Amino acid sequence: MTSPDIKLKNLFDPGPGRIPPLLAGREHEKAFFRDSVDRLTTKVSPRQDMIIYGPRGNGKTALLRYLQEAIQKEAGDKLEISWVTPSQFKDLVQLVGLILGNDQSLFKKALNLFERMFDDSTASANIGMASVKTSLNRSKETLVLEDLLREKSKRKPFILIIDEAHTLQSDMGQVLLNASQNVRAEKCPLLLVLAGTPNLQTILNQSSATFWDRNSIFPLGRLSEKEARKALTTPLESCQVACPEKVAMQVIDRAQCYPYFIQIWGSCIADQLVKTDEREVTLEILTEVEDMAIAKCSNIYVHRFDELNRMGLVPLAVDIGSAFAENDNQPIPIRELEDLVWLSLEKLGKSATHEAVQENMQKLMHVGYIWQISVFDKTTGEIPLLCYEPGIPSLMKFVKGQRRPQAEVNAFLEAFQNRAKN
Repeated sequence: MTSPDIKLKNLFDPGPGRIPPLLAGREHEKAFFRDSVDRLTTKVSPRQDMIIYGPRGNGKTALLRYLQEAIQKEAGDKLEISWVTPSQFKDLVQLVGLILGNDQSLFKKALNLFERMFDDSTASANIGMASVKTSLNRSKETLVLEDLLREKSKRKPFILIIDEAHTLQSDMGQVLLNASQNVRAEKCPLLLVLAGTPNLQTILNQSSATFWDRNSIFPLGRLSEKEARKALTTPLESCQVACPEKVAMQVIDRAQCYPYFIQIWGSCIADQLVKTDEREVTLEILTEVEDMAIAKCSNIYVHRFDELNRMGLVPLAVDIGSAFAENDNQPIPIRELEDLVWLSLEKLGKSATHEAVQENMQKLMHVGYIWQISVFDKTTGEIPLLCYEPGIPSLMKFVKGQRRPQAEVNAFLEAFQNRAKN
């Protein structure tokens, strides 16, 4: 039997794509996926495909892994799941090879289909292993993919998960969405899941698959306070560790309800509890682990700041961060934030067209600096108000802290130059 200390020490394991001890929240996503699987296992086509997007660190890949493991336990060999990323395939031929796997009969059928369509039939002999350049138009490629997905899903209900889908070529996104829609329309038990950063929206908009937004779309932002508290306290309670609400809320406040930060704080707390052999999280324990937790969280700040800097977005990010700070980090209506970006671009001497504003806001969303949400507006009844909120409020504070006032910078440079002369 595993000792309580060993279980506690390894309870939280922050890392890219790792499933947390409790996947709190995401109830709509879980319910849709389970409903789709229920339909698949009875050989009924799901109503829609599933599209998930959100900034890094909000648990997209962890959610997919959780769903994959949960369904494989429940459904067993009643269905097949294939998980791929665009880095594994350069074109449709390689993607087909990944989808077919070890199915030799479908593999041979795919060869025959491609050989009839390529000018050089020998080019397809290495299907799934080498990139094949072809002049085929996308409508013909879609027909090939449809044929194979149709037959594969009829043999066994099939789920195709494409993670990091924001790195797809836009025309490949069109092929996938069109093929899936047509196959599902024939009531074949197939589910396509696309997951990526907010840039996935741009890729799909560019794909000319105009219907993509009629699928089930799930934007993943930060957790609610209630969900974040459960993500921290429920795993600790499973190890007979009490975490009073007052203490838990301090952790949640410092973690900003950001899933990755909650795992970092949980890991630091668990390690400290193992050292002290205590079974309650106290304010004293938080004080002990604070430096370590902040240092680990700061790695995210540094990477995001470097990314903003490479993209030339730091001055704009500072202006936006200041606006949110003045608004006590409460949501800002979309039109107001667009106006702010417009004015900031003008102040910086940059193009302030509508397209430039939208492009810069999309880049800030991709980095996870801002995040779009719907807020219930009492003045408009049931009509939601589109707003933006900070992706991570403390990241905005960090970015602003890197921009010293010009007078302070000049004084520093003057002191440095004087010391160099002496």
